[in-house]
Amino acid sequence: MQSVCDWSCAAKHAENLRIKREASEAKRVRKETKQKLVEIRPLSKWLKIVERYCNQYVKLRDFYEPCISCGTTNPNIKYDAGHYRTVKAAPHLRFNLDNIHKQCSNNCNVHLSGNTFHYRPRLIKKIGMKRFEAIENNHEIHRYTIDECKELIAKFKSMIKELEQERLAA
Repeated sequence: MQSVCDWSCAAKHAENLRIKREASEAKRVRKETKQKLVEIRPLSKWLKIVERYCNQYVKLRDFYEPCISCGTTNPNIKYDAGHYRTVKAAPHLRFNLDNIHKQCSNNCNVHLSGNTFHYRPRLIKKIGMKRFEAIENNHEIHRYTIDECKELIAKFKSMIKELEQERLAA
């Protein structure tokens, strides 16, 4: 019925049990701390997380397409997910997928501030006039909530996963 053979084994066994207990306690504390940090995370952090997943999806969706503004297909440059109507000008369209398309980073998106002069006709050609007018004429006021952000994160994660599975199957 005994689990150790002598006092030295008992000491080693007790030490091993103490180490395991401390490790599980530390893991529990880390999990609780992480949960508390998530609970107090401000809306701005949630929006950045959603934006990261949204941009990742757009880059995957438009991977084989050229830059929406200049038409470049150079594989050696970095591409962004560029908004037709900027986040500052139309924050309610921040995650509208008709408003976001692949755009070359340094030239069009950064140095030419989106290059909207060339973005517009290519966007109309890509999504059609009806959907384009819906974007351009949308002036509603909307403030995202944390719950909406959580839903959007889940939505974009599933869309990314689905798109990656399609690419692997093809």
